[in-house]
Amino acid sequence: MTRSVALRAFCIFAVVTALSAITGAVSQVEIAEVLFLIGGSLSAIMLFFALTTPAHGLVPVRVRRRH
Repeated sequence: MTRSVALRAFCIFAVVTALSAITGAVSQVEIAEVLFLIGGSLSAIMLFFALTTPAHGLVPVRVRRRH
């Protein structure tokens, strides 16, 4: 998983978590609490993946010149 994919997934799960938190606060529904917990845990995992993925860097390669 690349860093950009993990950050994108984090944003999606953060939006889902916020929407289910709002729904749960307004309607007192059990399923909204479950969705809030699932979305929050998935957001934490995706943020962890995004922060622990190494950044892409250039690798020095020796090039031989042909004479």
